[in-house]
Amino acid sequence: MPNHAHPDWNLTINYQEVLERVGGDASFLEELLKMYIDDYNEKSRLIKDAIHRQDFVAVQKLGHSLKGSSANLSLASLQKASLALELAGRDENLVQAQKALACLETEFAKLKDYLQQNPPRPEED
Repeated sequence: MPNHAHPDWNLTINYQEVLERVGGDASFLEELLKMYIDDYNEKSRLIKDAIHRQDFVAVQKLGHSLKGSSANLSLASLQKASLALELAGRDENLVQAQKALACLETEFAKLKDYLQQNPPRPEED
């Protein structure tokens, strides 16, 4: 089991950082992560539709929104993928938007797998 007390940017989530942000309340963090997953699933559907329609304004806004929620939960890899999506929308670059979406989906799958094996737990002093 990973040591949540030592941040590692290669991890899917920086538990130390996010637990500090929520006052060490692992139950609250678990609820926030569930809300994030639900929000991601809805936004992912909207992103796919926006890319299909080449609605770059929507791609940019959805990427920006996911970037913020990912940052709030210390999900660095999802934050970076969301930024790539936001920039692809801004640049009206269909190929980059498709690549960013693929990366976002990969990182989200990693998050779900990681959380299943490593649920939030209170910080250890």
